[in-house]
Amino acid sequence: MGFDVHGKQPKIIGEKPEINWGSDPSDTEKDKYFDDKDKYYQDNPGVYFRNNVWYWRPLWSYICSEVAPNILSEKDKERGDYNDYHLINAVKAIYIADKIEELDAAGELEAFAIKYVKGLEALPKEKCTHCNGTGVRNDIHVRGKCNACEEGLKESWAKSYPFDTDNVREFARFARASGGFQIG
Repeated sequence: MGFDVHGKQPKIIGEKPEINWGSDPSDTEKDKYFDDKDKYYQDNPGVYFRNNVWYWRPLWSYICSEVAPNILSEKDKERGDYNDYHLINAVKAIYIADKIEELDAAGELEAFAIKYVKGLEALPKEKCTHCNGTGVRNDIHVRGKCNACEEGLKESWAKSYPFDTDNVREFARFARASGGFQIG
C-alpha cells in the first residue's frame, strides 16, 4: 500500500508526455516515453508525490509533530494517515515547505533523524505472535521451528518505518509547488 499525494494547483512546465499503448509502441518509444515522463515529474515537483506506507507514516508523523503541529487541524493530522483524498490547502502546504527548509537549515531535521534511529534501535524485541513466544509452531502453515522469529522473539514492528531526510526534503519541494495537496 502506498500514499499517492497529488498537487491541487501545481505549477506546470511543459506538457505531460503521452503514449498510445494501443499502437504497440516499440521498446525505443516506450523508453523515450518513460524518460520524458520522469523529466516531466522532475520539472514539475508539485504534481505528484508518492511514498509507500513504511516511509509515509514517519514523514507524516514528523510533519504533524515537528513541522506544523499548530497549523494542521486535528482532522488534517488524522486524515493524513488515510488514502481518502484529504485536502491540505495551499497556505498550509507552503507553511510545511517553509518550515521543513527552516528546520533543515538549522540542522534540526538531521538531529530528528538521528534521534528517531536511536529510538528505533532502543526498542526491545517483542514476543512473536506466530508462535506465541515459544519459538515453535504447530499450525497449518508451519510445524516445527517458527519461521517468523528467533526463539520466540522478533524485532519491533515499529522498525519497519524508516525516517529518511531526503524523503522529507523531497516532500518539501513537492508541497511548495503543489498549490495544496490531496492525500490519497
